[in-house]
Amino acid sequence: MENFNLKNSISERGFFSGIIELPSDRAHWSVTLLFILLAYLLSFWVRLEWIDFAQANYLNENGEIEYLRPDMVKNGVALPNTHDSFYFGSILQKAHLGMHQENNLIPSVFQNGVITYLPYVLLQTFPSLEIEVLLLWLPVCVAGLVCIPIVLIGRLYNCSLWGFFAACLAGVTHSYYNRTLAGYYDTDMFSITIPAFALFFLLAASRRESLSYLLAGVLTLCVGRFFYGSIQAITCTTVLTFLVLRWVIVLFDYFTVTRSTETLVTNKLLKLKSFSFACKSTVFLGWVLIAESWSHGKSIELNPTLFLLGLIIPVLIFILLNIFKDEVSKENSSHGDLANFDKNKSKVSSSSIITKLISFFGIIVLFLVVLGVVPFINIGPFSGTWSKVTGKLQSYSVISGPAAKKFDSSNSAYNLNFKDVKTTIREASEIPPDVVRNRILSDSPSCSCPRCLPNKDKKDAFIIPTAFFGFVGLFLLIIRYWEMCLTLPFAAIAYYCFSGSVGLRFTVHVGNVASMGLVFLILVVLWFIFRIVVSKYYPHRVKAFDLAKYGTWGFAACFICFFAIPNIQHAKNYNSHVVYPIKTIEVLDKLNEASTPRDFVITWWDYGSGCWFYGQTRTFTSPAHQTFDNFLTSEILRSTSPSRAVNLSRLKTETYVALHDDRKDEDKEYSTAVQAIFKDGTANLEFYQGLMADVAKSEYTMPKKTRDNFLFLPYEILRIFPTILSFSSRNLYLSESSTLNKSMLKEPPMVILKNGRREGSSVIFDGNYRFDKRGDLRVTGNKSGIIPYGQILEVSGNGGSASPITNILFEGLNIPVNPSPNAARRLLFIKEEKEFVILSPSTFRSTFAKRFLLDKFDSHSYKHPLFSKSIFPKKQPYMAQADWVTQSGQTLILNMRGGYRIEADISTNSAKIPGVEQAVSFNFHRLTNKPDGSLVKIPTKKLPNARFHLVQANLPVFLSDRSYEIPQGGKSLLDVAKLHGLDPSALASESGKDLDHNFKEFSEIIIPAKGYELRPAFFFMEDAVFSSVLIQGFLMENLDPAFFEKVFTSPWGKVYKMLN
Repeated sequence: MENFNLKNSISERGFFSGIIELPSDRAHWSVTLLFILLAYLLSFWVRLEWIDFAQANYLNENGEIEYLRPDMVKNGVALPNTHDSFYFGSILQKAHLGMHQENNLIPSVFQNGVITYLPYVLLQTFPSLEIEVLLLWLPVCVAGLVCIPIVLIGRLYNCSLWGFFAACLAGVTHSYYNRTLAGYYDTDMFSITIPAFALFFLLAASRRESLSYLLAGVLTLCVGRFFYGSIQAITCTTVLTFLVLRWVIVLFDYFTVTRSTETLVTNKLLKLKSFSFACKSTVFLGWVLIAESWSHGKSIELNPTLFLLGLIIPVLIFILLNIFKDEVSKENSSHGDLANFDKNKSKVSSSSIITKLISFFGIIVLFLVVLGVVPFINIGPFSGTWSKVTGKLQSYSVISGPAAKKFDSSNSAYNLNFKDVKTTIREASEIPPDVVRNRILSDSPSCSCPRCLPNKDKKDAFIIPTAFFGFVGLFLLIIRYWEMCLTLPFAAIAYYCFSGSVGLRFTVHVGNVASMGLVFLILVVLWFIFRIVVSKYYPHRVKAFDLAKYGTWGFAACFICFFAIPNIQHAKNYNSHVVYPIKTIEVLDKLNEASTPRDFVITWWDYGSGCWFYGQTRTFTSPAHQTFDNFLTSEILRSTSPSRAVNLSRLKTETYVALHDDRKDEDKEYSTAVQAIFKDGTANLEFYQGLMADVAKSEYTMPKKTRDNFLFLPYEILRIFPTILSFSSRNLYLSESSTLNKSMLKEPPMVILKNGRREGSSVIFDGNYRFDKRGDLRVTGNKSGIIPYGQILEVSGNGGSASPITNILFEGLNIPVNPSPNAARRLLFIKEEKEFVILSPSTFRSTFAKRFLLDKFDSHSYKHPLFSKSIFPKKQPYMAQADWVTQSGQTLILNMRGGYRIEADISTNSAKIPGVEQAVSFNFHRLTNKPDGSLVKIPTKKLPNARFHLVQANLPVFLSDRSYEIPQGGKSLLDVAKLHGLDPSALASESGKDLDHNFKEFSEIIIPAKGYELRPAFFFMEDAVFSSVLIQGFLMENLDPAFFEKVFTSPWGKVYKMLN
């Protein structure tokens, strides 16, 4: 083993050669192809697991095929298990079947790129194919393609087995499987495959200083957006990392290898092949920074010529560079120009003019890249690169809809603060580090997710953090081969995942490099140990090192199996439910029958694409369009007034139609109905609380009705209702930080002193407030004293602006202003109304005060009954759903995860809620269903003044397989099946036993789940939630028939038609 030598390390582009080494196999191409095939088949086979689970079937006693979980299968095909599948499926319906022509939210097959264009081509080529089949099977077929570049990376380093082992692991990693399992039709099947191909090409380009591989990498990056619309951050960071790498290598070569007598820096640089390659790389990759966005599906649709130009230009550059090869490229065929540098002492020939031109152009491009990338400079053709790198850091979805238009704050424009939907999405939210680690590579010897390792066993379990060793191996990989720093963008994603800056979804990008690092670490350590053993005990055996290689590979295979099995175990246990069970689809079918494609559905954004795919209606939001219109949907679902809910729905619908159907895109001032209704971002911002209250009144002028509105409530919406409530449980005039400001807890945000009148030398107001002749504002009563203020402003007349005053003129009194220098509170004198408004510091700075009081006094809004409370934070009403329920005597204990529990005594109708000192009274509502699904209300005792409600209802629950221990004396298969409500043939099929089989006592068997079953569900809520449209519509089925016509109801979902 060689001693450390800096020049050798620079020459070999890596440290510790001979120590950190892979066992070379120099496999034939046929072996490499075999490795690719085997790794792909492993990925394919593992993803069949969910299909086997969902489509499990057996022969009944009549010899007919029956599905064990019939609610997960439609027409013999397992249903999709993610909402996004129905978004992409609806795009295919529109393009292939001509449906949804009036739905503006469903784009063409080009806009989302290959994820819709590929199945569209398949459907056009093979008309007998069904969309549902492609949604199920394409993830299975495509996911394994990531194995190809990983195996090729191993071959690049003369160790195809390294690539093979890493590919086997990468294809089944925890997070990648979760997001590419059968039926999970989303962009993740391409999101790591394209970067993996680009990584291979760029590694080969750097290692061999090859323009051919560089061109392949450039073309891959240039088409990246067509495969994954949010790839720009990975593309740009990969480009920048490659450029930094190559220019650092140039510096190393210049200072450590050159021994020329040349005094000119340029002449020395021109004789370095690394400099020539760095210049060419800068030109090529600089083009990527410009052209990568041209491959986005929408860009291709609008300007296909630009997309083709983005691919043709680098090809032309490649051809020109090959025609005019420079002198250095001819004379130095490898890194050897460093060793043979002194041989190249001749003057630069006339043919090297091309070299100088290329080098000059490369330096210019590098300079422009620096100007464009550095955030505080950000000029030139590469400006905006930094925003591409950081702009998607908190982004959730490639298919996020058009962002709602946001306006600049100024004295003439006012913005509302809507809740960002991404803050409520689990896979984009902060996750504990141990969960992140297990997602990247499953822990060993058992995956530590709850499905594989129950929480009760996790504390005492022996856990090996596999991902940690993957990162250790990745570090060694970068030390040994400098070009492996191209994996740093993925390591950065891992860092952001662990730090909580990005959510769980992004772990899918890290599995590849973690797998490569783990296998590299295993091979390097084993090869190092075996070489030491061989050199010590078998120093003279000719084939000893061959034996060492075989030993290394054999032990490595065992280790890889050890680390891969937990990931495969997770896949086997990951029995994901479907998004829309058959009985929910039946509800959507009823919606389809009752509606037309022009009609709109009020539902939460999760269910928008399902309403398209099965209901053939329109929605305002979807998994691909999570806009500010969620605010109005939340308001409608929480409304306790049927008329308000119906009228607000109509106002929302007709405003939305006017925005999107009656105008061209370039004419749209707004993209969302809520912003158009509230005139968000303009000088005429509406007093939105007053508007929403007035909508319920008969005298409110509604837009002309052009279509019907429907209400769709799937059973799962109850689980997320607290989240839905949070979207409207906020004051839109205040930012989130202002709402949580402690100063708002110390004093009310705003107090209006009404009914001002002179009394002697003072002015008195309702509420025991008084201005005395010295200019002090006093309050009497329980909390008497002086209220200090820093300034008094006055407005006069509608539309007037507030200005500071030094004296108050009131009914003949002239009271001097007496401000306190340390007080931040402001007073506003409404001269015409003879009223004062006390503004807290945060209110004074708010959009509310500026719009309605200070910049332009709005007397109409000021006189609205809700104005005095309109700046107060809006409280979210209380609602909790029990995860499981226990009973002690007459007390029901509603248990939630995290130890939260509610104790409800049904004999006294009183309950103990955590954080509430006294017990609260409640009404108990018991609901059940007849065999046909119709609701039955069981009479219970009610308290007339109860503010809370306990509701028991039957809801669908997805059940997984469970274990069962045979009791003493044994039990027959028929008895076990009857005990668990299973068809004996189903249990026989799943257990592999005969119908007359007898299980031995104390043996443990798996009872297969039947999928969905109706089980009791318990909810505890306050009256504001109980009286809402959602609860009355779903749980109680008690919406006012004057406003809501019942279309179809079942425990799986409800559909109502809204009436005028």
